[in-house]
Amino acid sequence: MSPEYDSKKFYRIKYAPLAWLILLPLSSCGSDNEAIVQEKVAERVTAFKAKKSAECLESLLETAEQKVDSLLLTEAQNALNDSLSRLRPWRPFQPPPIQPIDSLTVKPIFDGIKPDLKKGGG
Repeated sequence: MSPEYDSKKFYRIKYAPLAWLILLPLSSCGSDNEAIVQEKVAERVTAFKAKKSAECLESLLETAEQKVDSLLLTEAQNALNDSLSRLRPWRPFQPPPIQPIDSLTVKPIFDGIKPDLKKGGG
């Protein structure tokens, strides 16, 4: 072989037009790639915003639910611990005495008769 023959150089010259044919269309699409990248970025930003919005809404609803539950529990406990419910019931009033129907005084029936104790009478 001759010293001037270089196999690597041969391949570079042989395949150079093929490489240019592949790389040239890719480099000319730079502006289209930028538009596609911007579109993908906008989609990801929209998806991120929707995800964060859903997380914030869930967090807000959970916080509101806890507050409402605690308020309802406090209201129920206050209803049970009302100051009037702790008082003992009052003693009922004593009814007035009933007046007798007959206002006459009671006398013995046999007031005038005295038994004779000597005779054994009764």
